[in-house]
Amino acid sequence: MVKSGHKKISILVRIFLILSILLVSGISMACHQNDVVRYEVTGNADSVDITVNTDTGGTEQYNDVGLPWRMEYGNFSESYVYIYAHNNGDYGTINIFIYVNGKLFRSATSSGPYSYAVVYGDK
Repeated sequence: MVKSGHKKISILVRIFLILSILLVSGISMACHQNDVVRYEVTGNADSVDITVNTDTGGTEQYNDVGLPWRMEYGNFSESYVYIYAHNNGDYGTINIFIYVNGKLFRSATSSGPYSYAVVYGDK
C-alpha cells in the first residue's frame, strides 16, 4: 500500500509540473499579442521597395515608395518581426527601424546604388 501511495503522489507531481510548464508557456506567448510594432524607413534614396511581416504572420510588399515611410500594427500577435528595404536608384542612403511598444528593437543602414538593408528577430 505504501508503494502504491508513492506512485500516485509521483504521478500527481509530474502532472502538476507538466501543467505548470504549459501554463507558463502560454503566458509568455500571450505577452506578444498586445505589442505595437512600427516599421520605418528613412533616408535620401529616391525610391525603395519594402517588405515587412504583418501582425497575422503574412508579408506585405510596397514598391517604388518615397521616403520617409512608416507602417504600424497594433495588437501584433506574431513573435517574429522582419523588414527589408531595397534602394531602387543609383545613389542614396536607407535607414530601417523596427520599434516594439515604442522602443527601438533593431535598425540598419545601407548606402549606395541598389543597396539593401534587412533586420529581423524574435521580439
